[in-house]
Amino acid sequence: MSGKALVAGLVGLLVLAGCGGPRSPFIKQMEKVDKYSDRGDEKFTQGDLPLASKEFNRALTLSRAMDYQPGVARQLNNLGAVALEQGNLPRARDLFTRAWEVNRSQGNWAEASTNQANLATVAQQAGDLDAARLHLTQAENAARWSGDKSALARAFMRRSAFALDQLDFGRAESYLKQARRLARTTEVKAAVAYQQGRLALARGDTSAAADHLSQALSGDRELQDRAAMAADLYHLGETYRARRDWYQAFRYYARAFDVYASMDRRARLRECLARLKEANQEGALHQSLERFEKQLQAG
Repeated sequence: MSGKALVAGLVGLLVLAGCGGPRSPFIKQMEKVDKYSDRGDEKFTQGDLPLASKEFNRALTLSRAMDYQPGVARQLNNLGAVALEQGNLPRARDLFTRAWEVNRSQGNWAEASTNQANLATVAQQAGDLDAARLHLTQAENAARWSGDKSALARAFMRRSAFALDQLDFGRAESYLKQARRLARTTEVKAAVAYQQGRLALARGDTSAAADHLSQALSGDRELQDRAAMAADLYHLGETYRARRDWYQAFRYYARAFDVYASMDRRARLRECLARLKEANQEGALHQSLERFEKQLQAG
């Protein structure tokens, strides 16, 4: 998605203990790093940023202690993703840059591509579109050097999202087609479907938008990626709003509100409430907004 940082996932252990043999101390420590990182990723997708940060920091500290440079880079990136979600652009930029430098020195181009894609998000949010374009080019180059199809698919998706944000529909579609051919995992397929839905909605094709966004929601729900689920639901609301189907729009905005509430995303809650009020009025739905208003005020 256009505004979402990419968390670096776990990598499988490359050295395995023999059948029934003892595991090396290094493998045991790596398993601890993976455990902390996995917990941090789970909390991040659930929107619990303080706990995510705590687990990522534990993984970073242990990675440094054991001189495990891929782990250092991964956790710097993940802490950058937390900072970006918190709106701290300078800290996010610093952490993503440090992660990039470690990955570049190690030749870990797949995760280096993730770092550059995240730096593009920071630059775009800061309003520096030229810097964002440069980072996106570097993200694509790093993904190509890695030979990792999923990394390249993510780079194409990020370029598509940027083009769509600039209303360059032709380029957005071209990058999406390239990403779709490389999509293998549920995560990547859901992200492609989301961007397809956004593009269809921007072009006024609400039928295609509803289909793609529903596919995205199915995948993101399976992964329990709450930020992605909330975005899917909100854009489904936007799709039915464009159709002036106020009943369905209200339902999707309400569901998006509930997911955003679980992550305490106040700005998003206000956006959802404004849309709920509009749907309620335009559709003469006579739905009570009390619980939404109370929940927003309680924060």
